[in-house]
Amino acid sequence: MIRAVAEFDLERSRDVMDWPLRELMLAYVERMKEAALRTYETDLLVWSALAPHQRRKTDPPAIPRILRS
Repeated sequence: MIRAVAEFDLERSRDVMDWPLRELMLAYVERMKEAALRTYETDLLVWSALAPHQRRKTDPPAIPRILRS
C-alpha cells in the first residue's frame, strides 16, 4: 500500500510511512480510483471500436463499483 501511494519511489515511501493511517488509506483509495478509471476508459474504447463490427449486440462495460460512489 505504501509503495502504491508513494508511486514506487523509495524516497517518497519513507515520507509516506510517517503519514497518519487515515491519510494513507485515503490516498490509497484515490490511487485505486485512478487505476479503475484508466481500466474502464480503456475497456470502453475497445468496446466502442469493436461494437459496430460484431454480429451480436454487446453491452458496454459496466462502470466499476469504486467509481460509482
